[in-house]
Amino acid sequence: MAQLWGGAMLQSVGKAWRILGREGVSGAMNRVRHRRDGVLLSDPGNRPERCFVLLGEGVLKTQFRTELKRRHLLSKAEGPKAAQKIVFNPLPTEFDDTSIAAAVLDEDYLNRIRPEDHEILQGIASGCALIVTSDAALRRALALGAALRDISIVPQSAKRAAIRLAIGRWLVYAGLMPPETYLDDLLAFAPPIRSRGRVCISLPEYLDRREGFLDGNAGNFAMFNGIRMLPAWKGCAWSYKAIATKALQSGARRLTICEDDAFFGADFQQYFNAVNRYLDRADWDVFNGVMTRIEGRPEIMMRRKLGANHIIHTPHMMGMVFNVYNRTALEWIADWDPQGGGAQTNTIDEWLNAMPGLKVVSAVPFLAGHREDAHSTIFGFKNTRYSGMIRATEREILALVDPA
Repeated sequence: MAQLWGGAMLQSVGKAWRILGREGVSGAMNRVRHRRDGVLLSDPGNRPERCFVLLGEGVLKTQFRTELKRRHLLSKAEGPKAAQKIVFNPLPTEFDDTSIAAAVLDEDYLNRIRPEDHEILQGIASGCALIVTSDAALRRALALGAALRDISIVPQSAKRAAIRLAIGRWLVYAGLMPPETYLDDLLAFAPPIRSRGRVCISLPEYLDRREGFLDGNAGNFAMFNGIRMLPAWKGCAWSYKAIATKALQSGARRLTICEDDAFFGADFQQYFNAVNRYLDRADWDVFNGVMTRIEGRPEIMMRRKLGANHIIHTPHMMGMVFNVYNRTALEWIADWDPQGGGAQTNTIDEWLNAMPGLKVVSAVPFLAGHREDAHSTIFGFKNTRYSGMIRATEREILALVDPA
């Protein structure tokens, strides 16, 4: 036991020294300061099957009834003991009911709440699952004390197919519908994803992240409402699997996907156009636009000048902030296996990095950036934790391709 403990200690010390050497004191301190959120990494396991009764009145009640009935989740009786309740705009006393599975809150309802409405305020802050009908309603719920992890958005002002998908997305988050079933709905009802399209994965509940991306959206990306699950890394992987599958269904042969904490410099479009011209004549699977890290010394198989920048070919990649995927990579992502392992081996970037014969192209300096002010929706820590890692990776690659 002592030998095992001593070996673990040596490994930890060695890792700490490597981080300090690559990322400096600030990078090492960011690793300590910004730790993972245990809730986002938790796995609730199998949840018991449930059926629901719908109570109260609200603008989305008819749509919920239709979707729950279609999924055989609507109770046939009005009040069986086994049924749980989805309550639309609850009365104050209804928040005390332990059989409430979710409260659906309209914007008008939330705006009428006053400081003296103690029972409602306690209910909103109690950890009860909340479904709100707009961005403004979400901000109001947060101001009234709700936790972001308890809130989902199902927009009332949207097309029927979008509302249907939003309800299904909540059912997945609540553990009431398998993501495989939701993927079938996306394939049936979501709009096509054309070849050479640009998609940004974003959780609509994280308004600051989404709005920060849209404010600087020089790349004209279409937004994809990411699949929300616990553990969060599985929701991320399912989101990529869904986009890749939909793109292949649509006949796409190349697709750009970014996450909503990406940012783009003033020369992004010119740089990206040059990269795409290069990819048109290259042999590649993935263009890795922001390489988070590389284990060990970077292996550069080929390098080319691209104006004042450098193109490299490498057999490995890590990071999903901004990438371009050839059809071969889209097919591999679409085959992601949710039973293929845990967070150490089966995140979507680990899965992609394990693609046999993977051919990666990247550019240095990196094509896109990573917003430091955002928080990870997978691990919960602030993106500052990644900053030193990304800078160190870029510095190491530049030192190989353009030594001083």
